[in-house]
Amino acid sequence: MKPEIATYKWNRFFIIIVNLTLIALSCISPFEPNYKGEDNLLVVDGSLIKGVETQVIKISRSSSIVHPKYQPEKNCQVRIMDDSGNEFFFIEEIPGKYVASINDALLNYGAQYKLIFSIPGGGNYESGYQELLKTAPVENFYSFNENHYDPLMNQENIEGLQFYVDLEAPDDASRYYKWQINETWQIHSQFKIIGFYDGKTIRISDIPSDSLYYCWSSKTSEGIYTSSTINLSHNTIEKVPLHFKLKSSQDLTIKYCATVRQFALNEDAYDYWHQKGIELNESGQIYTTQPNQFKSNIYNTGNPEEKVLGFFWASSCTEKHLFFENPFGVEFIYLEEVCKALTSCEMASGEVLLNALYAYIARNRNFPRSPLYIYFTPPFCYNFCTTPPCIDCRLLGGATKKPDFWGNTVLSK
Repeated sequence: MKPEIATYKWNRFFIIIVNLTLIALSCISPFEPNYKGEDNLLVVDGSLIKGVETQVIKISRSSSIVHPKYQPEKNCQVRIMDDSGNEFFFIEEIPGKYVASINDALLNYGAQYKLIFSIPGGGNYESGYQELLKTAPVENFYSFNENHYDPLMNQENIEGLQFYVDLEAPDDASRYYKWQINETWQIHSQFKIIGFYDGKTIRISDIPSDSLYYCWSSKTSEGIYTSSTINLSHNTIEKVPLHFKLKSSQDLTIKYCATVRQFALNEDAYDYWHQKGIELNESGQIYTTQPNQFKSNIYNTGNPEEKVLGFFWASSCTEKHLFFENPFGVEFIYLEEVCKALTSCEMASGEVLLNALYAYIARNRNFPRSPLYIYFTPPFCYNFCTTPPCIDCRLLGGATKKPDFWGNTVLSK
């Protein structure tokens, strides 16, 4: 075959393949589910929990799943009333979030409580009464090193800590339970402060300050964990699976605490939270349960047909802590750009050192005149901090106030 004929046939074949590919791609269109969600419905997330310092009611508006956004319902009048007529009033802490500090002695087991609120645009809402149930102490809270599938990374056999809880409650107590995991972890800045330059004077201490070195951060796990003993002869369950924490999580690299909170529920509250747990576990898949199918216990007193999302529930809380110190030996990663400094390396100490540092500042015509912290890096280097996250753990996320429970529980092995 002549070379020019072969080349012609190859070019023709290539053009055909390219055209077929373009035609195939043009037939692909994004999948948009028929269910878009419902806009502007009232959404209520509220509870009354004996044993918790601050009670929280959140009121917002729903948005479409195509264009999701948080829409707080502001300036509501919110209160909780018990079946004896006692009322507890809430204030708006931030838009859509209403809080109250209620003395535990005023919340009684067996009493009935309901949520009552009104919105500025008109409309009065109430929940059904919920009995405040007594929750048994957490029996056992523990973890195992396990390998799980990680949907975010789309990988199998990802190592981490799988948490479990055991339930042991009286047979005549509630048969329905919910658990929540709160995470708290320690953060520290890259270096401790040994001195301060206020633009005129240098002050150096022999003892490094840890006032901005240690911080603590916390969050509530997004998981919803429920279980029931209604079909069991005794009110006990072993090894209820809870939160899974990835080995690679930076939260684990210094000191980490998982706190389990246990709540006794009545049947309708359990049904609501159990359904929400199913929705959460199935989210992101094509064939999932339609959201918001479970009926709310909150209604518009003037228009009972109005659809309201959410649920108000009452319970008491028991908890247990589990501590870890870098269980997988993973190193905390500081971003390179976090710590930038002007450095002077001097073997001197005392007055000689101060004179050397003043001379170093004088030699650098563009030396910053704003206040700078000073930290030390071996063997003899003094660093004027130009990027505060280097020595201020608050800028890495967290607060310097140590949690009251921190360090009061034996570490997990």
